[in-house]
Amino acid sequence: MNFFNRAIRNVTRRLSKSVLLLITFFVIGNFVIIGLGVSSASETAKTLTRQKMRAVVTYSIDYDSIWEYTDTITDEDVLNEFYNNYPRITVDEINELLKDERVKTANATSVNQLYGIEGEIDFVTLGNDAEQNNGGGMSCYYDEENKEICTEYVNPNFSAKGNFFPDMIEIVEGDFTIEDGRFYTQDEIESAAKVVLVSKALAEKNGLRVGDNVKFYSQSPSEIQSGWLSQYGLTLDDIVFEAEVIGIYDHNKKITPDSENFNWTMPYENYDNMLLMPGSTLYNMNSTYQMKVFDYYAEMNPDDEYYSNPDNRPTGDYNKDDIYINDVTLLLNDPMEVDQFVEDYKDSVAQFKKLDANNDEFNRLAKPLDTLSLYATFIVWLVVINAIVIITLVTALTLKTREYEIGVLLSIGASKFKIIAQFFVELALVAVLGFTLSIVSGSLIANKVGATVLDYQIAASDVTEENDRYNHYESIWDTNYTTDVSLEDLVSEYNVSISPVIIGEIYVVGLGIVLISILIPSMMIMRFNPKRILMNQN
Repeated sequence: MNFFNRAIRNVTRRLSKSVLLLITFFVIGNFVIIGLGVSSASETAKTLTRQKMRAVVTYSIDYDSIWEYTDTITDEDVLNEFYNNYPRITVDEINELLKDERVKTANATSVNQLYGIEGEIDFVTLGNDAEQNNGGGMSCYYDEENKEICTEYVNPNFSAKGNFFPDMIEIVEGDFTIEDGRFYTQDEIESAAKVVLVSKALAEKNGLRVGDNVKFYSQSPSEIQSGWLSQYGLTLDDIVFEAEVIGIYDHNKKITPDSENFNWTMPYENYDNMLLMPGSTLYNMNSTYQMKVFDYYAEMNPDDEYYSNPDNRPTGDYNKDDIYINDVTLLLNDPMEVDQFVEDYKDSVAQFKKLDANNDEFNRLAKPLDTLSLYATFIVWLVVINAIVIITLVTALTLKTREYEIGVLLSIGASKFKIIAQFFVELALVAVLGFTLSIVSGSLIANKVGATVLDYQIAASDVTEENDRYNHYESIWDTNYTTDVSLEDLVSEYNVSISPVIIGEIYVVGLGIVLISILIPSMMIMRFNPKRILMNQN
């Protein structure tokens, strides 16, 4: 290891040169450590924010592509044929996606309003303004004799939410918890079993237990009594829905006086008044109503192509192939798998359908961080490349003053490899010391520099919040399960700190600069002849 000892002696002997190189490596190190710190902080902020987001992918009808396509059709028959075979998402398609081990469950839900039967069940009250004015005004129509018939419209006070799969995102994530009983099964979905889950508050209000039966009206009873629906041959018995309570659930979507739009929340919009049931059961709930309405219009319009086709008549028998699903939300195991999941399936998605990771807003708000990371990475590479050029030139120029030393070493049997190794160690010792000092100073200023640059980048990017995200409030009709992300959410996770990983990268970069910088001088040393060097010196 004589070359190592010689390297140490040369570093201390040529002190002025070593100090200049030390300052150079110190400056380089500060730029590199700030650049790596800012880049790492940007990526970490995006990752931490994404991990807090719900891992959902939406599989839906692509209405934009449908509109673009239909605008190009000039033949009315072709257009009608397209509408008769309008794109839809099938249960089988969703089941195929559910086979992917990354998918936890799926929500293909729909919501219907229900009306309580007096003496059978009472809704959970909020005591707000909406409940005090539950009448919705007058509904009027003219009969065949042009006689106006009016009835007071009464708002529904219950709702039913159905899913076509034996689980729900709300159940998996704990928004809904089963307090007693169970959730409905796949067999109950396929058989459209008349089973429901009721909320804990509704069960306590009405003394309901698992195994009890509950009854509701699926249509407005006042419209039967006024003649609005009775013209179709409907009676009150036709709109009664009776089901067995198989479970009692609680939820974290409580509505309190300080909740947004509290006073305008109708009874059926209160989650305490929501029933959960199989989507097939919800689909069949109004089957009698639909059949009688169809028969009425078929009799009134015997020449109508639609009503004259018996295949179009509702049967009341659930068939998954008849279900029209506009969109389904898939819940994945990990938010970081969302983009890859979409990428894996994008080529297999049929025309007029799309898989969406729902991250457009995230990517828009993350633009300043992306730009900052790009600039930081560019600066690191620029500094590293310039450092290599400068150190290479300095090393190559100093070889001329050290030709005699090299000639003597070669003449006494030192290998050219050891001489190159000595030069490498000399530079590496100074580089390690310079980068060590830069870690101390860089750590002190990186966070402040990073925050200042981020503020500037946000201002330059002119990224603002979407106004409608503040106007959004949760609704029983809402099928959007994505997590709202704000610029503040992203920035709050942005913190430039020098981790052990970055420190390790600093030393790797430093030694990499030294190694590459020594390559050209090494080629020169390999050409040296000790006899010629010493003769020239004499």
